[in-house]
Amino acid sequence: MQGKLARPVWGWGPGETPGPTPLFLGSQNAGPRAAVLSTILAGAKRHRIEPWAYVRELLMRLHADDARLEEMLPDRWAATHPEYILAHRLEESRTKTAAKRDRRQRRRTRHVR
Repeated sequence: MQGKLARPVWGWGPGETPGPTPLFLGSQNAGPRAAVLSTILAGAKRHRIEPWAYVRELLMRLHADDARLEEMLPDRWAATHPEYILAHRLEESRTKTAAKRDRRQRRRTRHVR
């Protein structure tokens, strides 16, 4: 029964070797491009900077063949563009870290008794 359900969805069933299945719309290059864009956006999120401002400037520099790509690393870019640092995300992160620290401390004192 499971094979009958899987075959229309995936094109192959249990015990069968999957053939080439299109995972991305457009072209075969769409997957790697989506992975690169996702990585860039994850770096912006990790450094708490406005992602679209960062991506816009990165694309503009790449288009202009600017050789100063070291300056476009998220941490360095955030230092030179403090207006794009998401302060509310920084405060959320600090609040979350403090709550986590308090929970751990309460757990440790409970086990010591």
